[in-house]
Amino acid sequence: MADDPLVGRTLGPCLLESLVGAGGMGRVYRARHLALDRVVAVKLVDRALPGGPGARETVLAEARAAAKLDDPRVVAVYDAGEDQGTAYLVMQWVEGEDLQARVTRAGPLAPAEALRVVREVAGALRAAHAAGLVHRDVKPANILLDPHGAVKLTDFGLAGAAGAGPAEATTAGSFHFMAPEQGYGAPAEPRSDLYALGATWYFALTGRPPFPGSAADAMLRHRDESPPDARSLRPEVTARAAALIGRLLAKAAEDRPDDAALRRELEAPDLLLDVDASGSPFRLVAPRHEESAPPLARPAAALRGLPPPPPPPPPSPLGSRTAFYLLGGAMGAAFGAWPWRWAVTEDWLAATVFLAAFPALLTLGDRRAPWRRAAAPAFILGSAGCFARWVGTGAGIPRLETLIAAGLGAGSAAGAVYMGLWGVDAEEAVWARVLAPLGGLLLGAAALTWSAPDGSDWGATLAAGGWRAWSRWIAAGGPARWGVLLALTAAAAAARRVKSVGSRPEDGRRLNWNR
Repeated sequence: MADDPLVGRTLGPCLLESLVGAGGMGRVYRARHLALDRVVAVKLVDRALPGGPGARETVLAEARAAAKLDDPRVVAVYDAGEDQGTAYLVMQWVEGEDLQARVTRAGPLAPAEALRVVREVAGALRAAHAAGLVHRDVKPANILLDPHGAVKLTDFGLAGAAGAGPAEATTAGSFHFMAPEQGYGAPAEPRSDLYALGATWYFALTGRPPFPGSAADAMLRHRDESPPDARSLRPEVTARAAALIGRLLAKAAEDRPDDAALRRELEAPDLLLDVDASGSPFRLVAPRHEESAPPLARPAAALRGLPPPPPPPPPSPLGSRTAFYLLGGAMGAAFGAWPWRWAVTEDWLAATVFLAAFPALLTLGDRRAPWRRAAAPAFILGSAGCFARWVGTGAGIPRLETLIAAGLGAGSAAGAVYMGLWGVDAEEAVWARVLAPLGGLLLGAAALTWSAPDGSDWGATLAAGGWRAWSRWIAAGGPARWGVLLALTAAAAAARRVKSVGSRPEDGRRLNWNR
């Protein structure tokens, strides 16, 4: 892009400064409007590019379409024209990145952030449809996100009058987000844009289009396959949000909500918080005894003076499932404790590394799980205790390198715990998985060199101490002890996952504080 011959040249009223993007319909430059002395975006369609012979008409059509819209969620158009055989369009410059780039860089959006973006784009489309326009190319690459949180819809190059057929307006676009009727040449309508918005919403939540594959495969799957459920990839998405995405991706346009219905549904509170039939996020529990109910709520038999039926027996405090879990846990604890009769001092060093690295697992699974809140202090205290137990075997004075390693290790482990518990995107999860093992290794290195005398080489002491500790740990059967422990941990995690998958939503809702 740096070798583009137009960079540094004046085109119409603008000095082109750098090429920022190129596609099938044209190229976009960052430029400076000389008369207004402001940064702008210049989109042009060269005659040598696809669509070149009609470049002027394409650009002018986009200018006219966007100029009809006076909405802060639509990229403003300042000017249009032709210079040196090249048609151009001068538009508002938006700092930041598009939704496609954001998801590619940082991973899928949190449900709340994805909903905010969808609401803004739906408002922009509502304004376009009210002006008689259909965008025809709604996709993540045409949704711009600035650093201050503003959302803007751009690229009206395919826009045409609502109901226009192939002879009146271009029907091309991105096949991974295009409505079925639009992909097969039928007239586009406002609900075609809403289908693309539903596909974009799915992409923002999952990081992939609803029907990945080649363009031809995507067209066929949009036409023939049922829309996927976003909760299969993002379990934290609410049932109401997943159902709305499914209705937006309905095959027939008449089965999709219109602009007004979509506006109402996007304001529903349970798009981010699962609720029960009463609209409450709490589970509703019936009174345990009939006497606790008000008189009008009692059965008719009681009102007629007849003796009430006997109350149901209270549930057993120890059901068969609970007993099974307790028995399995006791047997697992006994089986896991048996090899530890041969534990050696080096096992405390292994425990330091293991516990400090374990917070990486906090980035996996459901963020609402109570065990994650309980695990964080357990990991921190466990690492500190094992570290103190190991270094207590030495009698030397800690050297500067040892203190630095211990401080960095503790800080890395604490950072991994924080990001694992409260991180919201894929980038923070990656950092947690990097910091956790790093913290464990640094704490282990500090423990190995804790008793090193001043004047000794820290690196050589670490290598020699590590080899001695490793040899003793292997000889004492350390891999077998820790292998059993890891196997039991994996089995417990698998059992918990099977239980969570088999639970039924109609059994009641829990509080969803972290939606």
